[in-house]
Amino acid sequence: MKKSLPFIKVGAVFNPDLPYELDGSDSPIILGEVTVHPERVENACVFIKFSEFINFTLLGLNPLIQISYRLVKETNKLVYPQILEEWDFQFESNDILEVANIETNQPTVLSFCDCLKVEYTEAITYRIEVVYIKTNHVKSFGITNKSITATVISGSSD
Repeated sequence: MKKSLPFIKVGAVFNPDLPYELDGSDSPIILGEVTVHPERVENACVFIKFSEFINFTLLGLNPLIQISYRLVKETNKLVYPQILEEWDFQFESNDILEVANIETNQPTVLSFCDCLKVEYTEAITYRIEVVYIKTNHVKSFGITNKSITATVISGSSD
């Protein structure tokens, strides 16, 4: 019989150089990943939480920064990673406005709960990726203070 012992796992974060433009034809940029072994928990639900600060400096007419993220799930049995969720971050000035050296530090938290419908007897890796970046009149930007965690709990058997 399985033991229903919830646990928390802290994952690894990466510090890649982010380009000012990234589209669907480019490879995704991995920001963090966490691997769990849910077989220890009955009716496992995995709660993924990724947090960061987006730092950017605007300079010019109609500044824009847009970043799209996705959460993917990967196991040895999956041929391709499964996309679980996608999020967008956007800062845009819709007015005809010229700004000069406005610095911003935007906290961002992305979370998702994956209640497993089947029993996994192997490791599951969850990854946060950046898949799209568009900027206009952004002097500099970066992502700092990243963290990714997975909390595995026993879910409902319904």
